[in-house]
Amino acid sequence: MNKVQNPPPLEVFLTLILGQTILRPYYQNFINGLDLNGNEKILDFGSGSGVCSRHIANQLKKGGQLDCLDISEVWQSVIRTNLKRFTNVNYHLGQITDVDLPDKSYDMVVAHFVFHEIPNTACSAVMNSIAKKLKPSGRLVIREPHGHNLEIADLKTWAQVAGLKEISIQSRNIMVIKLMECIFYKI
Repeated sequence: MNKVQNPPPLEVFLTLILGQTILRPYYQNFINGLDLNGNEKILDFGSGSGVCSRHIANQLKKGGQLDCLDISEVWQSVIRTNLKRFTNVNYHLGQITDVDLPDKSYDMVVAHFVFHEIPNTACSAVMNSIAKKLKPSGRLVIREPHGHNLEIADLKTWAQVAGLKEISIQSRNIMVIKLMECIFYKI
């Protein structure tokens, strides 16, 4: 699939500092917009440092479960440290196409700034793997920066081929970044 590139220490530091200060409301609002009940089983695909995962785990207070998946050992170490107070979080290292996660078991998969890091040639297989992990009517929520050789049409095509149906797709500006927000559900 794609080569694992562990982040350098400066990237880890900046991601954590910005995610816990200036960008905290941005991540909080994004997760609040998911309208979670608190009892869902959620996969944070490409969880990285856990800036979104922290807010998801905090909302799953009614028996919900969060699984954090990333290909980077560095990010896995960082997220384990940052989310150690949460008892409803599990951590998985590996590719979505290879990792041992049960099919048809997730109410939602969140992919925040992940697909633009995956080679386009691998995205269809990744989307198929995500779709297999979703329960019937489960949702896939994708948020990506515009550009980076990734277009909304690409996401729509990969989702459709994987058997996912579009709920909403929109572009919006957050601070100085133009974003694509896509929500699909499993048929």
